Amino acid sequence: MIKRKRSAEQQVADEAERKAQNPIGARQTIADSHADPEFQENHKRLRAERLARDAGPTSKN
Repeated sequence: MIKRKRSAEQQVADEAERKAQNPIGARQTIADSHADPEFQENHKRLRAERLARDAGPTSKN
């Protein structure tokens, strides 16, 4: 099947409608590489703690 291309006006209208329906989800997120160094350090620490906790004791008695 051939999918018809939408016009620029239709794309803009669809994007505006999507943002209106979900304003929080439409926000841009900051990439880790653009975040503050303090945030990067905290993020790495929390990730390491979570991975250590998830890989913790899994022995069965």
